[in-house]
Amino acid sequence: MRNHHPRPTRTPPRPSSIEKAIDVLFCFDLQRPQLRLVDISQRLGLHKSTAHRLLSLLKKKGLVVVDPTTQLYSLGPTLVELAWIVLRQQDLRSLCRPYLEQLRQATNETVSLNIRMGNRRVCIEELPSDQEVKYSQAMGLTAPLHVGAPGKALMAFLPADERERVLATLTLEPLTPETITDLDALRAELDRTRARGYAMSVGERSPWAAAVAAPIRDRSGQTIVAVSVLGPSHRLTAKVLKELGGQVIKVAGEISAALGYSPA
Repeated sequence: MRNHHPRPTRTPPRPSSIEKAIDVLFCFDLQRPQLRLVDISQRLGLHKSTAHRLLSLLKKKGLVVVDPTTQLYSLGPTLVELAWIVLRQQDLRSLCRPYLEQLRQATNETVSLNIRMGNRRVCIEELPSDQEVKYSQAMGLTAPLHVGAPGKALMAFLPADERERVLATLTLEPLTPETITDLDALRAELDRTRARGYAMSVGERSPWAAAVAAPIRDRSGQTIVAVSVLGPSHRLTAKVLKELGGQVIKVAGEISAALGYSPA
């Protein structure tokens, strides 16, 4: 007769400090926009010292604030800024969509929108080409700013001091043999981009892809997003890229005007 030994029970993993901090944020809602330290520690089953440590970290990052008189905690301004980024992306995508559809129809290539997040760029919209052979980078994809036309367009048209601050944060890691890895060479490329009005790349992120991109400006003249056309490098020759450059400049100008930008 076999002896059946009970299987050892696995102890569930303990939540990390990051998970605990996120849980603290979710303690607040419309019914409870302000909470005391003891309220948060009791709701989450945390020791008061642990809850205080988490709140201190969140306060340092502007995610919560505390009233010095009542000692009541509430959500902080950084969350508003993050929410504004999300809302702004949604507004941008809605406004840009008709222009992107026209650009895709005119070029028969993939078109996209990219924004800058620190020293990286993020694709927030993409309309893939209908052609059988095409290049697609997918929404949500991130890449270093120095790699590819969209990132260079976002950097080139920044104010000079801000551009230098961004350049100082880049590590210039190569993704392909064509990736620019020299800071002086990158500065020269950004100068050329500003002069012609659009950025261009061939094989910088993917060996067989090419792209052009131009900056879209808001009412204040700040570059907030880059519109790009991308496709296989065998189809996007130097001559084609120059023609596409003129098209993205035109579309970027139309979107900028719709956002209230007026060139001086």
